Amino acid sequence: MNGTPRRGPESDELPELVRLLPPPGDPELSAGRHLLLKEHLMLQIREPASAPRRPRRRRWVLLAAPLAAAAVAAGLFVLPHGGDGPSPRPSAAGAAGADGSAAVLLDRISLAAAHRPVPPVRPDQFVYIKSKVAWTTQTDDGPRVLQPLREREVWLPQSPGKRGLLREGNAEGKTMVLVGTDRDLTYRRLAALPTEPGALLDGVYAKIPKSGKTAAPAARDAAAFDELGRLLAEQILPPKLATAVYRAAAKIPGVVVVPDSVDAAGRHGVAVALVAYGERREWIFDTRTLTYLGERGYMVEDTKLARKGMTTATTAILQRGVVDKPGEHPAKP
Repeated sequence: MNGTPRRGPESDELPELVRLLPPPGDPELSAGRHLLLKEHLMLQIREPASAPRRPRRRRWVLLAAPLAAAAVAAGLFVLPHGGDGPSPRPSAAGAAGADGSAAVLLDRISLAAAHRPVPPVRPDQFVYIKSKVAWTTQTDDGPRVLQPLREREVWLPQSPGKRGLLREGNAEGKTMVLVGTDRDLTYRRLAALPTEPGALLDGVYAKIPKSGKTAAPAARDAAAFDELGRLLAEQILPPKLATAVYRAAAKIPGVVVVPDSVDAAGRHGVAVALVAYGERREWIFDTRTLTYLGERGYMVEDTKLARKGMTTATTAILQRGVVDKPGEHPAKP
């Protein structure tokens, strides 16, 4: 049997039919999606190809990622306020993607967070955070004044009722005892928070008052951005929750990219930020690893309490880890 198709008069119609068909669609990916897929591939390549590591019994330490503030408003999260070394100056186009959008940058950051290992945290242990911090203070109706930069160490108990510890380089040099409460966000409670970005963001907005200073939509957006930022502070986040935080932040209107920002340790990085009441609140990330470095508050216009160009907050995480007792220090990697 001959497998060659027979030709007849109808075969002469083929060129005409081809001409009448619409042209095929463009199979190429968009620049932004191409960059995301490339970043995902590079993360896979950077992971060791050897067999999985056996769990170590030593205390873990994570370098990088910053602090934000003392307690998350309205009771959704309750936290106290919260590495040295050079970091390459950022390339805005490389970090934020071809279109420079905050959504692309946060998507890349979420992918990196999903692949970043975290130490196991038991309920009988303490999360240790070492940082540099400075926030503004205000007396009565006077202007905001940035405090001197100081070093801060905190040992956060992972079981309610246990005693933690806070050491801060203030004028008195005192050590404070922290007592865990039922509202503290332990690692176990963080792991129970929603990891679907929309659900997480809905939970944050639900806790923001709809009256007073946060009645306007823009004010509520700024408050939501701040609440998510506090989760990045004095905590060790489960990878799935960290991914959800970044993707939830991408859904907040008004979030933008700041190509070059500096944390309290002097490290340059790329930032995502939101402007409210003349102040830009920034989350700063290492441009190469996309690790969270710290935060910065910066005035972009004059107000009654602060002048344009003033730094209103600056933090840098120097060390994260898990220890068995307050006052102990994790082993450095």
